[in-house]
Amino acid sequence: MAVKNDLKKLRKEQRLKQADLAIAVGMCERSISNIELEKNPASLETALRLAAYFKVHVDDIFHLEEEHTTRKCDDNTP
Repeated sequence: MAVKNDLKKLRKEQRLKQADLAIAVGMCERSISNIELEKNPASLETALRLAAYFKVHVDDIFHLEEEHTTRKCDDNTP
């Protein structure tokens, strides 16, 4: 499972720049960018701050998604 997010979509709907959102939630712009690009996951505290700012539930921004990867198994693997 991977954590995906709709932060960029939500931010754009509110016509906010990354810098403006970063200031509003006490973060740096690069952190917002990294979360939107899913380079770094948001901490629980950050997720809660973002949800509070947008007045939505955390799961309106962040959600789990199945990863479609294949895993090679040995015949000896239980």
